[in-house]
Amino acid sequence: MITSFDLLLVALAIIIMWGGLARRWAAWRMGQAEVRTGDFKGVITYLLGHKKILKNRSIGFLHLILFWGFVVTPILVIIAQFNLTMPSMMANILSFVMDILGAFMLLGTLFFLTRRLKATGERAPKGLLFSLIVLLVVIVTGFLAEGTRLRLIQTGFSWVSPVGWLFSTFLPSSPLFMQLMIRFHFFAVLFLISSLPFTFMRHLTAGVLNVYYRTTGSSGALREVSLVEGSVGAKRVSDFTWKQLLDAEACVSCGQCDKHCPAFLSEKPLSPQKVIRNILEHMEKGNHNGGKAKNFEFPLLESVIKGDEIWSCTICMACLESCPLYIPCFDKLVDMRRNLVMMESDFYPELKAFLRAVETFGDTFGRGKAFREDWAVGLNLKIYKENQQAETLFWVGCQATFHERGRLIAASLARIFRTAGLDFAILGKNELCCGDPVRRVANEYLFQRLAHRNIELLNSLGFKRIVTYCPHCYNTLKNEYPQFNGKFEVVHYTELLKDLLIKGQLKTTREIHRKVVYHDPCYLARANDIHQDPRDILESIPGMELSEPEYSRKDTFCCGAGGGHMWMREAPGRKLNEVRVEELLKKSPEMIITSCPYCMVMLDDALSSLGAEGVRCLDLIELIQDAA
Repeated sequence: MITSFDLLLVALAIIIMWGGLARRWAAWRMGQAEVRTGDFKGVITYLLGHKKILKNRSIGFLHLILFWGFVVTPILVIIAQFNLTMPSMMANILSFVMDILGAFMLLGTLFFLTRRLKATGERAPKGLLFSLIVLLVVIVTGFLAEGTRLRLIQTGFSWVSPVGWLFSTFLPSSPLFMQLMIRFHFFAVLFLISSLPFTFMRHLTAGVLNVYYRTTGSSGALREVSLVEGSVGAKRVSDFTWKQLLDAEACVSCGQCDKHCPAFLSEKPLSPQKVIRNILEHMEKGNHNGGKAKNFEFPLLESVIKGDEIWSCTICMACLESCPLYIPCFDKLVDMRRNLVMMESDFYPELKAFLRAVETFGDTFGRGKAFREDWAVGLNLKIYKENQQAETLFWVGCQATFHERGRLIAASLARIFRTAGLDFAILGKNELCCGDPVRRVANEYLFQRLAHRNIELLNSLGFKRIVTYCPHCYNTLKNEYPQFNGKFEVVHYTELLKDLLIKGQLKTTREIHRKVVYHDPCYLARANDIHQDPRDILESIPGMELSEPEYSRKDTFCCGAGGGHMWMREAPGRKLNEVRVEELLKKSPEMIITSCPYCMVMLDDALSSLGAEGVRCLDLIELIQDAA
């Protein structure tokens, strides 16, 4: 039983822990205001099931065991202090479960300790070693105390405590040793509790909070920023929001973001893990006086996060998708871009012409509204006017309007709609760029100007839904325009074609005997969870043989065009589109199929540069046209 002195020590350890946590919390609460609603049900589901962590099965299982050990063991120890009685069989089963759970905790701790010891290089922090060693001492001393107790009573093998019995086979029959192990175990537990805020184990609290406040909607929507008050973007760590700083506090440096980041894998200067760690280091420097640092006391982010790192990001969201604690890196990089672009006019020179084209002509090609309807010549399409109604608005997008091949694909899609009997119209000369690439190269002012102009026009029209060709247009209209009171029903053409196939309005009866591999666009599959519909459409075509690449669905690999990179020079390293195509070619396809104009251009270019003769890159629309 625990004595009064022991209770005093427990209380002291808890006080130290809470004092340390309060200081840590003060650090991330220094961030700027951001409205967040918590998801209590989501965090409970996350903790119980570990679904996100179990994507890496071996590591996830061991982490799950450690978690349950942390939860169950203290509860049972507390219950044991109340002298409760229960049937002997139930007590025996409970003892067996605790013993096995402790064994798995021991294996898990040894695994993670060995993994950290083997990790090398700048991106392999050793901060977790101390906490793992303390945890190892806690578990081992517990088994040593139990094993000595079993040795003293000399009952032989005990199924109730099989691991404890195993320890008893080499331990002395010494009451003194047993008491020493009990005290060592007790003090090790107190030390672990009191040191939690000051060690790597603080992610037990920060991680849970981060999951609680995670973004529950689409990951494709960038945060809205005010252009009225103060500076724009992040120059110092205190310019981030409190949630962005909580992200840094929760990070466990597991490296999953690096393992899935296309920029990092193609040997670009960017390491998402390093960026998050740099932010944490700056946050800790600014917290030297208990979270009351002034903005000028924070060091500049540019001292540790360089321009090539900031601009290497394609904003593909792979970091968020792969992180077990839902930590994005791209949103911090976008905020740093915003400061560079909006406050310091510091960005790649080639973006000046791109931004000028959008600002002057309203499109990314710099052509202007006079050429907006050229792609539709001869199609006799309905064009929205004040008194003209249609059920569906076809948002064509800049790529489909002005790119030579994109224009042909847009025309094909319009013909498919007409064949299926769809009542649709286009905006024609009234359509402007949706603003996706402008926002992602951090010109928030121009983006908001485009958004307000488009929303005003769309609200004046009488349609029921918008269908888009481009996933980037889809994401912006669906997930970002609501920030400015532009709420519309938006569907991507793959969703609509799948629906038309189900209803029998569209039929794919012609056989196409080809081996194909499908490339998932980031802003379709990852940002908006649309990855099954394109596959269902492909599988509806007779003779089609579909293969899955290594990186697919929500774990897809970026083509390299996102984040404004269609109009930028590529940072040092390998070309992203070539890295992706090399992976796709491992499936020996005759065709690479995608459903994004950006992806189609990038993958087609990579096929040419790699000399992959005989393999064609097609948009799904081109295939449907042949099969319908």
